[in-house]
Amino acid sequence: MRLHALGTGADLSSKFHLACVCCGWRCGPEFRHRCPECLGALECSIDLRNARLRDSDQPEIAYLDFLPVVAPGFLDSGLSVRTPCRPAPELGAAIGLPRLWLKDESRQPTGTTKDRLASVVLAVFRQFGIKEWVASSTGNSATALARAVLRDQSMHAHFFCGSDFMADHQLEPGDQISLNTVVGGYSDASREAQKFAAEREIAWEGGFFNWARREGVKIAYLEAFDTMPKEPDVIVQAISSGMGMMAAHKGAKEYLATGRISSMPRFLMVQQDTCAPMAKAWQDGRAELTDRDVISRPRGLARAILLGDGRASYPYMRDIAHATGGSIVSVSQRGMEEARRMLLEIEGADVCYSAAATIAALRVEAREQRISADQVVLANLTGRARNTEALL
Repeated sequence: MRLHALGTGADLSSKFHLACVCCGWRCGPEFRHRCPECLGALECSIDLRNARLRDSDQPEIAYLDFLPVVAPGFLDSGLSVRTPCRPAPELGAAIGLPRLWLKDESRQPTGTTKDRLASVVLAVFRQFGIKEWVASSTGNSATALARAVLRDQSMHAHFFCGSDFMADHQLEPGDQISLNTVVGGYSDASREAQKFAAEREIAWEGGFFNWARREGVKIAYLEAFDTMPKEPDVIVQAISSGMGMMAAHKGAKEYLATGRISSMPRFLMVQQDTCAPMAKAWQDGRAELTDRDVISRPRGLARAILLGDGRASYPYMRDIAHATGGSIVSVSQRGMEEARRMLLEIEGADVCYSAAATIAALRVEAREQRISADQVVLANLTGRARNTEALL
């Protein structure tokens, strides 16, 4: 479904246009997910000529000039907050990287970085007149989006989740929110959600291919760049589809273009060994994932990154890794357990296993001398544990 701005009175075309990251196809502001020529992902190209950081405690207002949001009135306050980005020399010394910095997104209201995407997604929906829509989630996105929906009585959202992830959703169905369970995992839920949206002719939120999501998540990295006295040499984050890494890469490109950083960091992406289709394909030197790479019912401690079908987004992660001299790696379940314990005992950070995967990966990279002790490393701790993960 493609939607133009409806009755907002906002001149969106003066703020941004969409461009395909694969073939360069362009169009004005529309809510569409993929390029009609090659089915590639679309990205916002924002006019940054006069972009500046604004004086506001609300992240989306502070970085409004870097977002596809034309005016503050489209944003709700309090959906996300600024989070600390701080040096962690003691933990860094323990893993061989004394110039380690931590961005702690577990401090967001619902406990994950997904609060950032919820704020921008709803603002973009308002700009395009979208009032009813469908989304799928393993828990974090739906929890954040549902909280945002309840701030706007005109919004109605239908969420789909796999039965494997029901306990990870912290939302209460009601007049504005429905929660539909599908036997299986995230990929199964996404297929049913898209079918539901098409049959009822309502908007499909889009997941990884929703550029508004990525625009919201990139703010975490802009905050980090503006906090750190020396820009990072390496950025590391756990991935499922890789939406967060694509967002971080776009933020870095924009800060390079505006002179706020001087060089592109290396991007290190992390999966867990029980569900690592992208890491395995990267190690094999393959350009694409095939049907044989799909894990129908993935299992593992890091529930937020249990995506067994990465075929749609792997090429983008591969391109980012190649372009930045980075990599896609996997870590063991034991490695994540040890890293999570280290984060709690040394840094007092009680994070989820997905966040801990970043430290597990850095321990290995440092030991294998693929990252040196003199490099500045930024690890994004994307959230804290949900109920199910805490039990595990």
